[in-house]
Order: sequence, then structure tokens, then C-alpha cells
Amino acid sequence: MPVIDKPSFLQKYQKLMDNTHDHVLARSETAFLSLVFAVFACAANLVQDPRLATSDRNDDGGMGMVYYERCAWSPIIKSDVIS
Repeated sequence: MPVIDKPSFLQKYQKLMDNTHDHVLARSETAFLSLVFAVFACAANLVQDPRLATSDRNDDGGMGMVYYERCAWSPIIKSDVIS
């Protein structure tokens, strides 16, 4: 079972949030960004917040699906194919 070390996760997350305009940092941390979006995707399904709904449909996945897609695309964005 995968485990996330909360202190180190929060430390890396804070570093990314403090440096949102540092594109070099973001590109060097694509694996961690994928993990962040995976955590967001899991949490979005647990939180009852109308801001996380993307439509009135109950089966569209909401923001959880949006975060999942970002998680899946992060490694592709890092590649030199898309620059």
C-alpha cells in the first residue's frame, strides 16, 4: 500500500506554492506535482463543496476527474516533445 510521508509532502508542497512562478522548479518536480494532483483527486470526492462541481450531473467525476487528468498529463508536459 502506498504511503505519503505527511511532513515531507507538506514541506515540498509549501515550497511549490511559495514559488508558483518558478517554471524550472515546476518542471523538475513533475512527479511530485502528479502526486499532488492525485491527492487532490482523492480529496475532491470526499469534500462536499459546491465549488468542486463541474456540472449538475452526478456522474461526471467533478473536480476529482479534472485533478486526475492533470495528474496523468504531468509527466507528458515535462517531456521535450511539448515545450
